[in-house]
Amino acid sequence: MKLLVVIAVALALNSCNTCIGIGRDTVQGYNWTKSKIQGTPSDDSAGAPVY
Repeated sequence: MKLLVVIAVALALNSCNTCIGIGRDTVQGYNWTKSKIQGTPSDDSAGAPVY
């Protein structure tokens, strides 16, 4: 039963915008962490998303 719920949730969240958003958030988090560790300024471009 738990597996069925997990599969249903995964299918519900499997839209293009959700996957793109998760990917971008992951990349942005990686870049932010890397810049904090290395002490370099980060590229904080807060513009519109580019597809």
